[in-house]
Amino acid sequence: MAQYHRIKWMHEREGFSQRQIAEKLGLSRNTVAKYLTKGEMPTTLTRKKSYGKRTYGPEVLRVLPIIQQWLREDQAAWKKQHHTATRIYQRLVDEYEFVGSASNIRRVVATCKQTIKEVFIPLEFQLGHQFQVDWGKADVLVQGKLRRVHLFCIELSASRKKFVYAYEHERQEAFLDGFVRAFESFGGVPIEGLLDNLSSAVAKVLEGRDRLEQEAFQSLQSHYLFQAEYCNVRSGNEKGIVEKLVGTVRRHALVPLPKVQSMEELNAHLYTWCETSAKVELVPHSHETVASVFEREKQVLHPLPLQPFEASHLRTATVSKTATVTYETNAYSVPSQYVGQRVYLKILVHEVRVVAQNEVIATHRRCYDREQMILVLDHYLDVLLKKPRAIRDAKAMYASEIPAIVRQFQREMRARHGAQGDRSFIRFLLLHREVGMPTIISVLTRAQTQQVWSFEGLHDLLLRHKGDTATVHTMAADKIPPSLTQYHVQKADVSQYHALSTGGTK
Repeated sequence: MAQYHRIKWMHEREGFSQRQIAEKLGLSRNTVAKYLTKGEMPTTLTRKKSYGKRTYGPEVLRVLPIIQQWLREDQAAWKKQHHTATRIYQRLVDEYEFVGSASNIRRVVATCKQTIKEVFIPLEFQLGHQFQVDWGKADVLVQGKLRRVHLFCIELSASRKKFVYAYEHERQEAFLDGFVRAFESFGGVPIEGLLDNLSSAVAKVLEGRDRLEQEAFQSLQSHYLFQAEYCNVRSGNEKGIVEKLVGTVRRHALVPLPKVQSMEELNAHLYTWCETSAKVELVPHSHETVASVFEREKQVLHPLPLQPFEASHLRTATVSKTATVTYETNAYSVPSQYVGQRVYLKILVHEVRVVAQNEVIATHRRCYDREQMILVLDHYLDVLLKKPRAIRDAKAMYASEIPAIVRQFQREMRARHGAQGDRSFIRFLLLHREVGMPTIISVLTRAQTQQVWSFEGLHDLLLRHKGDTATVHTMAADKIPPSLTQYHVQKADVSQYHALSTGGTK
């Protein structure tokens, strides 16, 4: 711009010719003539047009279609494995005997990338139509220990209502359970779900948008009547709504690191965060809050089925000689009569159920540690009745859910009556199948206070606890059979027993 001003000044104010101006300023006469005859100031835009044009030599033009093809193919590949300009140059030299410079290739690649940048189309979602799903990870402090949890994140595309639930893992049962909890929280089901090609949902990626789905995920869709749609491979940006949610929940709900005592407490915190944020966040391109739009969206959601979907998967196992089945290195007990039989394990997020002949024979809280034994004392009582001495060292007796009073009472009955005391104690414990373990514990506590150490005494206390004390019923004379009226029972002389007990004579 300063040079243009100087040229105009020298020509119009000082009277110099074009030749003289060119000589004094060291410019070509063509440049001076252009500025004086065109009559327009060289703005930034015109300067870029004038000096920004690049022409490629024949060697670059020869390989230009190849470069463009490679860059187009990159759009279908993972971003972290796209061609760099250096890699393109190396391939051109090795595969196409390119003899140009690397700097030329860098300029070509930069220009080509500008021309093939992806364009995103603004979208507006219908109420009740779509939700998006994704997994995320975050660190939390559970009972003072740092633990990495897996966040099942789902968001309704129209109202932007969020649901987040933390799991120990991302296995299929957790994946299915997340849908069940989310739909229960929303109070209904949208028409379509958009998700990645997760192995929990997809068994095989076919051509285009077609997928071979996992049978369990197909069952979930049939139960709740929604249709799954899948992103292109390595194209998570297609579900950008929930992708953003994963980062948002990490930065806002879990910073600073939550200090909780259990996963249940953590999930209560996440639910509260989702509900609170819905009341203050606005739906994009709207002046309405998420909560207010969600109230309208709830009205068009498909109603929930009468029963929730059972989020589980099945495994088979053989009951070992220790009356246990093993899953993920942990042993779970079953009733002893099933030793040697083939059973099914129904694996849920928080439970392991053992099924035999279409009947649930054992239910355990799922253990996520390794090499543990999760035992129920009742599963071994029938065997212990035959081997009463084993109760002292039986591992099931020392399970955390067994109250201390049970072990204390067993030791006292053994000390007083030996093996017979163990057998009597086991007989009494078996009564819990009729009255429940809380009643058994209550009776044992009372018996310890009253110093009752026999099966008969314990059974009598149990009857009294239940209000079933024995009563004597008399029969009317006209109801007595004639054959019984001839029999008379002579009363015993109890004074004889008194004499024996006092050491005296009658």
